Amino acid sequence: MRSPEYSSDIQDLSINGNLEHIYRFPAVSCVSCKATYGGSRILSVSAPPQIQNDKRFKSRWPVSDEEHASMQREVAGYLNKECISFVTFRPGDNFQPAYLDIPTAPTADFLWPNIRSFVISERMKKMVFDKLSDHVEIVPVQLRKIGKRNGRVAVLNGDSREPESYIHIADDTDHRESVGPYHQVLVRSESDYPKGGTPISVCPVCKRESIDDEKRELTMTEKMWRGQPIFFLRTTLYIVVTEPLAEKIRKTQTCNVDFIPY
Repeated sequence: MRSPEYSSDIQDLSINGNLEHIYRFPAVSCVSCKATYGGSRILSVSAPPQIQNDKRFKSRWPVSDEEHASMQREVAGYLNKECISFVTFRPGDNFQPAYLDIPTAPTADFLWPNIRSFVISERMKKMVFDKLSDHVEIVPVQLRKIGKRNGRVAVLNGDSREPESYIHIADDTDHRESVGPYHQVLVRSESDYPKGGTPISVCPVCKRESIDDEKRELTMTEKMWRGQPIFFLRTTLYIVVTEPLAEKIRKTQTCNVDFIPY
């Protein structure tokens, strides 16, 4: 399951907008495996108030594995959670809330404002995704800057601005009250490892899995399926759904979503 193909980045932005998570864990530089990295997982929990004015939790810049583990324990304390270093939380984890900026007020049941998740309308939530609570988490999206319904994004001939700049020039009026609600869907299940994708090693400190990308085959087979109707192809951000779920979504006569056979 994926977004359709768009004619341009500007059309993509006009339909789907941009979804931003302000609060996050930074990347890590691990002394054990020598890797510097940050993931893209999105948590369903809101950033605790104690970190919302802390610059450490707004930066992607890597910190040492010791400092990172300390930050994880700090947040776990605020949330009254047990903490297993680099398991409970991971480098790059994003907290709620998520803020949606879009130059034209959304009308589609599916929005694809980033590669890490997707957004659905209230209609789609009630008709399909509320019944998938064992496999996904659903959290509200905060509408931050919304353009006019059926508005037209002005594209000037020869304009060299980045697509995101159109969010700020599309409209000067606040249209949030006439839109939504919308919800972010966080897929929590995964397939088994694809062929050639089983980790070569796992770092004992940061738990990073090392994979040989040249041997990994990005294909889904029946043996990899763990019985879930919606899941990630493991080691990727590709969302896979079963044919019965795809057909259920199709029957809602929705738009702005494509299903590509694996």
